[in-house]
Amino acid sequence: MQDQRPIGSPCRLLGKAFRRCDPRYLGWLARNALLLGGWALSSGVCAQAYVIFNGTDNTCVGAFLDSGGQGGSGYSNNEDYTYTICPDNPGDAISVNFITALMAANGAVPIDNMTIYDGDNTGAPLIGNWTGNTLQGQVISASAGNVTGCLTFVWHSNNAGLGIFAGSISCTTPCARPTAVASMVGGAPAKICAGEAVNFNGNASFAAPGFSIAQWLWDFDDGTTSSSGPVVSHVFNIPGEYVVQLYLEDNNGCASTNLVDLQVLVGTEPTFTGTGGDQYGCLGETLCLDGQVNAVTWSATPDANYGAGVLLPDNVGSCFISELTFSQFAPGQTLNNINDLNAICFDIEHSFLGDLIISIISPSGETVILHQQGGAGTFLGIPDDLDDANPNPGTCWSYCIDPLATNGTMAANAGVTLPAGSYESVDPLTGLLGSSLNGTWTLQICDMWALDNGFLCGFSLDFDPSLFPGLTEFTPVYGNACDSTWWTGPNITSTSGDCDQICVTPPGVGNFNYVYHATDNFGCIYDTTVTVTIIPGPTVDAGADQTICTPGDVQLNAVVNGIIPPAPCIYTLNLFDTFGDGWDGATVTVTVNGVPTVYGMANGTNISYTINVLDGQSIQISYQPSLLFNAEHAYELLDGQGSTVFSDTPPMASGVTFNGSADCAPGNGTIIYAWTPTTGLNNAGIADPIATVATTTVYTVTIYQDGYAGCPATSTVTITVGSTVDAGTPGGITLCGTDAAVSLFAQLGGTPDAGGTWSGPSPIVGGMFDPGTMSAGVYTYTITGTAPCPDATSTVTTTINTPPDPGVNATLTVCSTDGAVDLFAQLGGTPNAGGTWTAPGGGAFGATFTPGTDADGVYTYTVNGVAPCPSETATVTMTTNTPPDPGVDGAITLCSTDAAVSLFTQLGGTPDAGGTWSGPSPVVGGIFDPSSMIAGAYVYTITGTAPCPNEVATVTTTINTPPDPGVNATLTVCSTDGAVDLFAQLGGTPDPGGTWTAPGGGAFGATFTPGTDADGVYTYTVNGVAPCPSETATVSMTTNTPPDPGVDGAITLCSTDAAVSLFAQLGGTPDAGGTWIGPSPVVGGMFDPSSMNAGAYVYTVTGTAPCPDETATVTTTINTPPDPGTNGSITVCSTDGVVDLFAQLGGTPNAGGTWTAPGGGAFGATFTPGTDADGVYTYTVNGTAPCPSEPPPYQTTNTRSADGASPVQYDAAVLFTHWAEHRMPAARGSGQARWWVACSILPA
Repeated sequence: MQDQRPIGSPCRLLGKAFRRCDPRYLGWLARNALLLGGWALSSGVCAQAYVIFNGTDNTCVGAFLDSGGQGGSGYSNNEDYTYTICPDNPGDAISVNFITALMAANGAVPIDNMTIYDGDNTGAPLIGNWTGNTLQGQVISASAGNVTGCLTFVWHSNNAGLGIFAGSISCTTPCARPTAVASMVGGAPAKICAGEAVNFNGNASFAAPGFSIAQWLWDFDDGTTSSSGPVVSHVFNIPGEYVVQLYLEDNNGCASTNLVDLQVLVGTEPTFTGTGGDQYGCLGETLCLDGQVNAVTWSATPDANYGAGVLLPDNVGSCFISELTFSQFAPGQTLNNINDLNAICFDIEHSFLGDLIISIISPSGETVILHQQGGAGTFLGIPDDLDDANPNPGTCWSYCIDPLATNGTMAANAGVTLPAGSYESVDPLTGLLGSSLNGTWTLQICDMWALDNGFLCGFSLDFDPSLFPGLTEFTPVYGNACDSTWWTGPNITSTSGDCDQICVTPPGVGNFNYVYHATDNFGCIYDTTVTVTIIPGPTVDAGADQTICTPGDVQLNAVVNGIIPPAPCIYTLNLFDTFGDGWDGATVTVTVNGVPTVYGMANGTNISYTINVLDGQSIQISYQPSLLFNAEHAYELLDGQGSTVFSDTPPMASGVTFNGSADCAPGNGTIIYAWTPTTGLNNAGIADPIATVATTTVYTVTIYQDGYAGCPATSTVTITVGSTVDAGTPGGITLCGTDAAVSLFAQLGGTPDAGGTWSGPSPIVGGMFDPGTMSAGVYTYTITGTAPCPDATSTVTTTINTPPDPGVNATLTVCSTDGAVDLFAQLGGTPNAGGTWTAPGGGAFGATFTPGTDADGVYTYTVNGVAPCPSETATVTMTTNTPPDPGVDGAITLCSTDAAVSLFTQLGGTPDAGGTWSGPSPVVGGIFDPSSMIAGAYVYTITGTAPCPNEVATVTTTINTPPDPGVNATLTVCSTDGAVDLFAQLGGTPDPGGTWTAPGGGAFGATFTPGTDADGVYTYTVNGVAPCPSETATVSMTTNTPPDPGVDGAITLCSTDAAVSLFAQLGGTPDAGGTWIGPSPVVGGMFDPSSMNAGAYVYTVTGTAPCPDETATVTTTINTPPDPGTNGSITVCSTDGVVDLFAQLGGTPNAGGTWTAPGGGAFGATFTPGTDADGVYTYTVNGTAPCPSEPPPYQTTNTRSADGASPVQYDAAVLFTHWAEHRMPAARGSGQARWWVACSILPA
């Protein structure tokens, strides 16, 4: 359907041009009703009810009703109407909005239905046909091509079921809407900073063909619009989201309806909470500042959803609308769950509920009727029931249609006045499912009766908040690199990798400003400034250096100068009144450094005053009471840290109550001391600790003023100690001559000072005494004292003992069969006698080793030393070898054909492996092969491990020869051959005396008879001498059968006979596949009497060796057929003389044949014209068997030729003869054939 726009004759009202019953006028009137006061609608009725009938109405406004009319119950059964509505103004077009249409669907076919035509009669184009409720909510309009502007309705109801329909009539003209197409520089969404401009371009917009764009309206979504043209620029000053729209109107007054949705995001300003650091420091101190930018999130909130108010005048058939436009939902988002629509609410007053049809229409056209008349004269809200001629707004009540309501419809709850509240919908609200959420929602109220009116104050749609997922929320993004955040300012000494932290070292005293900058992803730059204050720091002097002669206590004393004064601070005076009516004239006077200020409270329960003070200023407080109610008063004075300086509560004394001084930095001026090293100090954290000094020490004091740890100062003092020296007490040491060198200093007693010198019998290097190279004796240690302290000396006496000699270690290997060994004699060197022996494992041993009895191992000889020389040992390592075991002699007897055997396995006992073999033949791998080696004694030798000798054992071998049955043979014989001696067939030199077995294993007598004995393998066996087994040889016999050429045969043929098979002439059962020879070459075994010579033909079948070829013979005889001549033809006149028929034959016919007349009768060979009958006369000559006579007796004149041609047709005026030569088969089994020649004689 086309879009519509109201038209009509305008009336003027306050400069507004409207058609009087135009919804635009009615909406304007409702919005301005209160301003009009008593202004009344002009007299007359804007609209009336038009009840269907057979005829035509001309109108542009009213209600199109069924036959029940206004207030009726609906149409009746068995109705048929053709009704036309035409516009009352030429050029207009009728449009009918079917507010309700409920047609019964039962009864006879056709069921109740409405058919609508686009014109003033039923011959106009068909718009459609509707049944049931399908017409409800439809707007049917005359098309632009309908020059009449009329609509024709054909209504039919059957004999069952009732219903209702009603529509609102209006006049329209087709409106082809323009299309808005817009963009913005940089694309959408535009991310900009507050105060930045965005350029928009709508030049791509277009009007419908034939129209042009007359007006451009830009809505910037910030409360401002522009109609300056297609290209505009706009500045957005406030952070948030703006969805810019372009609305068009063409030169036909048609407006665009599509949305361009150009999103502009204006970035939010961040906070810099967390930015700061060391903002107060001393000269030379390095302070560090941290920057932190905190993005601020902007979140959209749904727009207010309240539709405009509308006057509901008494215009029968007119519909009035209020609209709500939503754009917050996601593009394409639809209503998919009816519970997401919490309620549809409208604030309304009306004097007649039963008059109204209230519908909700979604942006995508889904329509649900919320109230369908009913309820009669029930009031909605508090209407003015007497204002029909001059509508006055009454009091609107709020009514909601709720999908969860269960209390019935508005009509079901009707009474005098419908209570405000929630009700059920007439149509299920689920009819809205699938509706587009974005766009214009329309509340439509249609007036169907006269004599009532009202006002719609507004309406709202309450959607579940969860339906707004598309509500925009954005947070500008600040990167973590130096291109997003950075500091600027003087004297920056270091910057963190992300530029969020800097450290600064200002060069002087004063204030220094540092600016922290941040750039977001919108390209917006923000900053904050941090001021750093540099002050002079305190100094410290640790005092003059001191020297003491002996260890003792020293008083240290650090002096601090340049204490940092505190900054000014703010004290707070709080006054309280428990009754809440002020202090009733009482006052508190605070005097700061002699300057008084009076404070009071005129009203209320409390009041606070700030007082600026400098550190150390005097403060005095005095209280002046009022005449009454002093017991309600109290006050307190707080310092800059919020701590109570003084407070007073009833009963309070008058006059001076406090004297003191300002303390702007509690603890300020306190110096923190730290002495190092702390060892020996009675207190390292005070200015003047006592140091117990044992050695020269440098003490460092570090101080800072409390609150200014970044401003330290240091100083040092040196305490020098000059003490007496200590060489220690004398010592002594006894060493073995083999001991390692020792420190002489370590042998001194007491606590000798290091750094002295040594002297003694031998030179001393590095304070070490080496008993292996130095002489024993007294060695003196001298330490030089620091003046005035003298040198000190001490001594170390050294003694050296000689170590014992156990000899040199030895190693001995013996055989287990050797005699006893004296171990002492095995030691090398010059061992001391008198030592002791221990066996392996540590047991005592008697010095004599018995091989085979005593265990192998290390035998140790020990000689005791004189302290401090330890006992010394030497060892003899004994190894006993075992003689080898070659095993026990063995013997073996083998067949010369036996496999090789291991000689080692023939030995008895438990011979050792790894020996060598020797004997009559060389032995390889310890294997004896009877087929290639000589029998005899083979010796096995095992090499002994020194000092054990080699050992041997012998294996004696015997070899027997196996029997010889000869070599296997194969023989093929013919079944006609004589007997065969099988032994003579064996190859080689077989031993006689063996036995034969036939195939199958039976005994056999050595003679094979062809044709009698079975083919197969015949076995010859010769017994062997153990361990040689019996041996066998075989003769494989095959007997072939001679070929069968069959029995000699013979055949006689006519030279004209067909070729015959010679093989078929043989008798017996000849073998196929043989060859033929004879007087003529034989091809394919066939004999052709017409081309081959008679005679004996020999058939040869090749025999399979040793059987010879075999032959048989077929003798052939050929006879010649008779010659009756060739056919002739003659034409005679009936008066001619006799004719010799033989003379008429062609060729060289044989004489002696016989003639037959036409019909087959015998004829004498002479034809008499005019007497003998015309026709074919046949001459027959008998043949010699198997040659037949010619022609066959059954031939007639007009016969189909042998080559299949059609019979010859004879012309009565011409005599001719048709000859044909046929070779016809004789009767079955006769072996003969006949030749015939025909002669036809016809009259001229």
